[in-house]
Amino acid sequence: MELNRGEIYLVNFNPAQGGEIGKLRPAIILSDKEDNSILDTVIVIPLSTVIESNALPYRFLITAREELYKDCDACIYEIRALSKKRVKEKLASLKKSELEVIQNSLCKIIS
Repeated sequence: MELNRGEIYLVNFNPAQGGEIGKLRPAIILSDKEDNSILDTVIVIPLSTVIESNALPYRFLITAREELYKDCDACIYEIRALSKKRVKEKLASLKKSELEVIQNSLCKIIS
């Protein structure tokens, strides 16, 4: 499976511990295509159907499209590296402008 930055896949986040996000849910692939082709893990940002208004840089609204049937918040602060075995089918893709907002928000969080 070829995983590309900015694509949204269904990902199994179980088992979750503590306050971690869990269950089978959509997630944005954040690691790039080259890294994804050589590493056994992938960096993802999980999505949640619980929408929080004006929550940048921690959350960003992704509207429904393609096989992503509901609006979701990208939970930027929940970024995780996971085994590629947890990644299931592709649901949708982000617009370049959306990916840029998420990347800039992540930089604000970690700086």
